[in-house]
Amino acid sequence: MKGLLLKDAYQMWSYTRWIILVSVAMMLMGTFFMKEGSNFFMLYGGLLLGILPMTLLAYDQNGRFSAYSAALPVTKGQIVGGKYLIGLCGMVLAELLSMAALAAAQLLWGTVTVQLTVATLLQVAMLTLLGNIILLPLAYRLGYQKARYAYYLCIGLLASFMGYFVSSGDSALESILPAQGSLLVLVVVLAAALALYALSWRLSVAWYGKAEQ
Repeated sequence: MKGLLLKDAYQMWSYTRWIILVSVAMMLMGTFFMKEGSNFFMLYGGLLLGILPMTLLAYDQNGRFSAYSAALPVTKGQIVGGKYLIGLCGMVLAELLSMAALAAAQLLWGTVTVQLTVATLLQVAMLTLLGNIILLPLAYRLGYQKARYAYYLCIGLLASFMGYFVSSGDSALESILPAQGSLLVLVVVLAAALALYALSWRLSVAWYGKAEQ
């Protein structure tokens, strides 16, 4: 398992490090736009970090890694789990960057409320996890080339989602978060998302290798 994670780490450094750098830049820009209460760039940074597993899987499938991995002392669950761990790391990184940007915005502008903080963290977490929950199983079952059409659809839906909340000034999501207990809402929603993430992993394990048969 350690070797699989190292392989993915080397691939990220070689091919996808620009995604991480652009995400950090988006979060920094988000700090300044929070003066007007807009978290669009933070959401966009989370969206970029969420595509890391799909990008790495595309490289694996193009190189027919599943055929090579049959000779390795690893299980399908471990091979697939590596991509899902990368997705969780992307979510954690996106949340940490968002919290840092929100803290900086509060120090600079004083415009960050508890509800806005929770709303932003929820949106960032959902953007980093949702694509992987839906698309990783499809990529293992159909192959990345076919699954990319579903990917484009999800990107369009997520872009609409982001545009809606930006145009509403985040008031739509903030209005449904209780003034007291917002942190509890964050914990409950994240727990539900992680449960779906685990189910998605099980489905991906069941479909592993189907795309190359």
